Amino acid sequence: MKISSILLVVNTLLLVVIWAFTGMKYAGLPDIIPTHFNFQGNVDGESRKAAIWALPCIATFISVLFAGLSREPNSTLLNVPKSFRNKKTLELYLYSIQFPVMLLFLDIIIESICIAEGRQAKLSELIFFIVGLLFAVIGVGLVKSIQEGIRSKVNH
Repeated sequence: MKISSILLVVNTLLLVVIWAFTGMKYAGLPDIIPTHFNFQGNVDGESRKAAIWALPCIATFISVLFAGLSREPNSTLLNVPKSFRNKKTLELYLYSIQFPVMLLFLDIIIESICIAEGRQAKLSELIFFIVGLLFAVIGVGLVKSIQEGIRSKVNH
Protein backbone atom coordinates (compact mmCIF):
# COMPACT_ATOMS: atom_id res chain seq x y z
CA MET A 1 0.00 0.00 0.00
CA LYS A 2 1.32 3.46 -0.91
CA ILE A 3 2.14 5.96 1.81
CA SER A 4 -0.33 8.44 0.31
CA SER A 5 -3.09 5.81 0.53
CA ILE A 6 -2.24 5.15 4.17
CA LEU A 7 -2.30 8.89 4.90
CA LEU A 8 -5.67 9.21 3.16
CA VAL A 9 -7.11 6.43 5.32
CA VAL A 10 -5.60 7.89 8.52
CA ASN A 11 -6.82 11.40 7.65
CA THR A 12 -10.30 10.06 6.93
CA LEU A 13 -10.35 8.17 10.24
CA LEU A 14 -9.23 11.32 12.06
CA LEU A 15 -12.07 13.23 10.41
CA VAL A 16 -14.57 10.57 11.51
CA VAL A 17 -13.19 10.72 15.07
CA ILE A 18 -13.46 14.54 15.06
CA TRP A 19 -17.15 14.34 14.12
CA ALA A 20 -17.91 11.38 16.43
CA PHE A 21 -16.18 12.85 19.48
CA THR A 22 -17.84 16.22 18.98
CA GLY A 23 -21.22 14.55 18.53
CA MET A 24 -20.83 12.38 21.62
CA LYS A 25 -19.81 15.30 23.84
CA TYR A 26 -22.09 18.02 22.46
CA ALA A 27 -25.20 17.39 24.59
CA GLY A 28 -23.20 17.48 27.84
CA LEU A 29 -21.41 20.75 27.11
CA PRO A 30 -22.27 23.91 29.02
CA ASP A 31 -24.05 26.65 27.05
CA ILE A 32 -20.84 28.70 26.81
CA ILE A 33 -17.58 27.03 25.77
CA PRO A 34 -14.03 28.24 25.13
CA THR A 35 -13.42 28.98 21.45
CA HIS A 36 -10.26 31.07 21.41
CA PHE A 37 -6.96 30.80 23.22
CA ASN A 38 -3.88 32.99 23.62
CA PHE A 39 -0.30 31.81 23.05
CA GLN A 40 -0.06 30.60 26.64
CA GLY A 41 -3.05 28.33 26.07
CA ASN A 42 -5.40 30.38 28.26
CA VAL A 43 -8.98 30.95 27.18
CA ASP A 44 -9.47 34.46 25.81
CA GLY A 45 -12.72 33.96 23.92
CA GLU A 46 -15.94 32.07 24.46
CA SER A 47 -19.01 31.31 22.37
CA ARG A 48 -22.24 29.40 22.52
CA LYS A 49 -21.70 25.67 22.42
CA ALA A 50 -22.91 25.37 18.82
CA ALA A 51 -19.59 26.96 17.81
CA ILE A 52 -17.89 23.62 18.53
CA TRP A 53 -19.18 22.45 15.13
CA ALA A 54 -17.02 24.98 13.27
CA LEU A 55 -13.85 22.86 13.46
CA PRO A 56 -15.42 19.63 12.18
CA CYS A 57 -16.93 21.62 9.31
CA ILE A 58 -13.58 23.25 8.47
CA ALA A 59 -11.81 19.87 8.74
CA THR A 60 -14.35 18.39 6.31
CA PHE A 61 -13.90 21.28 3.88
CA ILE A 62 -10.10 20.82 3.96
CA SER A 63 -10.48 17.06 3.40
CA VAL A 64 -12.75 17.54 0.40
CA LEU A 65 -10.56 20.34 -0.98
CA PHE A 66 -7.34 18.32 -0.72
CA ALA A 67 -8.99 15.22 -2.22
CA GLY A 68 -10.16 17.32 -5.16
CA LEU A 69 -6.86 19.14 -5.61
CA SER A 70 -4.91 15.88 -5.54
CA ARG A 71 -6.82 14.79 -8.65
CA GLU A 72 -5.72 17.84 -10.66
CA PRO A 73 -1.94 18.37 -10.39
CA ASN A 74 -2.04 21.39 -12.72
CA SER A 75 -4.74 23.26 -10.82
CA THR A 76 -4.20 27.01 -10.57
CA LEU A 77 -5.21 26.71 -6.90
CA LEU A 78 -1.94 24.93 -6.16
CA ASN A 79 1.32 26.65 -5.39
CA VAL A 80 3.62 23.66 -5.37
CA PRO A 81 6.98 22.88 -6.95
CA LYS A 82 6.89 21.55 -10.52
CA SER A 83 8.18 18.19 -9.33
CA PHE A 84 5.04 17.90 -7.15
CA ARG A 85 2.76 18.36 -10.15
CA ASN A 86 2.07 14.69 -10.69
CA LYS A 87 -0.72 12.74 -9.04
CA LYS A 88 1.49 10.48 -6.90
CA THR A 89 3.72 13.18 -5.41
CA LEU A 90 0.89 15.70 -5.05
CA GLU A 91 -1.25 13.20 -3.13
CA LEU A 92 1.65 12.45 -0.80
CA TYR A 93 2.33 16.16 -0.19
CA LEU A 94 -1.30 17.21 0.31
CA TYR A 95 -2.18 14.26 2.56
CA SER A 96 1.04 14.89 4.52
CA ILE A 97 -0.08 18.47 5.13
CA GLN A 98 -3.60 17.32 5.97
CA PHE A 99 -2.39 14.90 8.65
CA PRO A 100 -1.11 17.51 11.15
CA VAL A 101 -4.09 19.74 10.34
CA MET A 102 -6.50 16.93 11.30
CA LEU A 103 -4.44 16.20 14.43
CA LEU A 104 -4.53 19.90 15.32
CA PHE A 105 -8.30 20.14 14.92
CA LEU A 106 -8.85 16.96 16.92
CA ASP A 107 -6.57 18.15 19.71
CA ILE A 108 -8.20 21.59 19.88
CA ILE A 109 -11.67 20.02 20.05
CA ILE A 110 -10.67 17.52 22.73
CA GLU A 111 -8.89 20.12 24.84
CA SER A 112 -11.63 22.73 24.39
CA ILE A 113 -14.20 20.22 25.58
CA CYS A 114 -12.00 19.22 28.54
CA ILE A 115 -11.69 22.89 29.50
CA ALA A 116 -15.45 23.41 29.11
CA GLU A 117 -16.06 20.39 31.33
CA GLY A 118 -13.63 21.75 33.96
CA ARG A 119 -11.18 18.85 33.58
CA GLN A 120 -8.40 21.05 32.24
CA ALA A 121 -7.45 24.71 32.84
CA LYS A 122 -5.76 25.57 29.53
CA LEU A 123 -4.46 24.11 26.28
CA SER A 124 -1.49 21.78 26.56
CA GLU A 125 1.85 22.19 24.83
CA LEU A 126 0.90 19.43 22.37
CA ILE A 127 -0.50 22.04 20.01
CA PHE A 128 2.96 23.54 19.49
CA PHE A 129 4.38 20.14 18.50
CA ILE A 130 1.56 19.58 16.02
CA VAL A 131 2.01 23.06 14.52
CA GLY A 132 5.75 22.33 14.29
CA LEU A 133 4.99 19.15 12.37
CA LEU A 134 2.75 21.12 10.00
CA PHE A 135 5.49 23.70 9.40
CA ALA A 136 8.02 20.92 8.79
CA VAL A 137 5.86 19.35 6.09
CA ILE A 138 5.18 22.72 4.44
CA GLY A 139 8.90 23.52 4.76
CA VAL A 140 9.80 20.45 2.70
CA GLY A 141 7.68 21.80 -0.15
CA LEU A 142 9.18 25.27 0.24
CA VAL A 143 12.77 23.98 0.18
CA LYS A 144 11.99 21.83 -2.85
CA SER A 145 10.46 24.83 -4.61
CA ILE A 146 13.50 27.02 -3.87
CA GLN A 147 15.84 24.29 -5.10
CA GLU A 148 13.89 23.96 -8.34
CA GLY A 149 13.94 27.74 -8.82
CA ILE A 150 17.72 27.83 -8.42
CA ARG A 151 18.19 24.88 -10.80
CA SER A 152 15.93 26.53 -13.35
CA LYS A 153 17.94 29.78 -13.24
CA VAL A 154 21.23 27.88 -13.59
CA ASN A 155 19.96 25.88 -16.59
CA HIS A 156 18.69 28.97 -18.43
